[in-house]
Amino acid sequence: MDMIRVVNGYKRFGKDEVLKNINLEVKKGEVVSIIGPSGSGKSTLLRCISRLEKMDDGIIEIEGVKIDNHSEGGILRRLKGNSNKNSSKVGMVFQNFNLFPHKTVLENIIEAPIIVNKMKRDEAVEIAEELLKKVNLFDKKDFYPSKISGGQKQRAAIARALAMKPDIMLLDEPTSALDPELVGEVLNVIKDLAKENLTMVIVTHEMAFAREVSDRVIFMDRGEIIEDAPPEKIFENPDNQRIRAFLSKVM
Repeated sequence: MDMIRVVNGYKRFGKDEVLKNINLEVKKGEVVSIIGPSGSGKSTLLRCISRLEKMDDGIIEIEGVKIDNHSEGGILRRLKGNSNKNSSKVGMVFQNFNLFPHKTVLENIIEAPIIVNKMKRDEAVEIAEELLKKVNLFDKKDFYPSKISGGQKQRAAIARALAMKPDIMLLDEPTSALDPELVGEVLNVIKDLAKENLTMVIVTHEMAFAREVSDRVIFMDRGEIIEDAPPEKIFENPDNQRIRAFLSKVM
């Protein structure tokens, strides 16, 4: 069964058609990177899958369950239509972190498990502390976001998404807001997650990273999926001239 399935997806902002006939399937445990020029619809596609945006036409299914496509906002939510104990969950990590500035790193991570999942604080803290160790941030647990670096903020954001034990992680350009010397520390965390059979879809401008971690790479341009292929095909012998031109400028 597909973890993510998009069929004939369209999204418009006014007269601007930003997604056109999107068809996408992501299997359990796959790591799929989405690359392409700015404005090609990459982030919008993730936001539709996470229900931060409403698709105008088409179908989105998460683990075989058709989502209602109702835009509700928020960082991480339960998907409707599957109420059993193992209901699907999607975590999203944004390029600008979106941490609560008035809460410590630890408080940011325990917020959703306590509020959404009604978890006891002690249990949420225990999970959060283990995740902070996982992303090498335990020593910053009592710091406020303003007191840590951009790379540390993004690692905290990843830990916050993982605290809800998602089946799927969506990462929207997780390194684009970082200084170059901080990119590596975040990419290393994502590489470790990729080894754990966690289904991930990553929008990225880091070509070497996409080539290394991805099972498949999708190239988007002007709202369309131009090619969907293994990384060696995309980066070594793409079918489309537009992809070759793009890669010649960024690699």
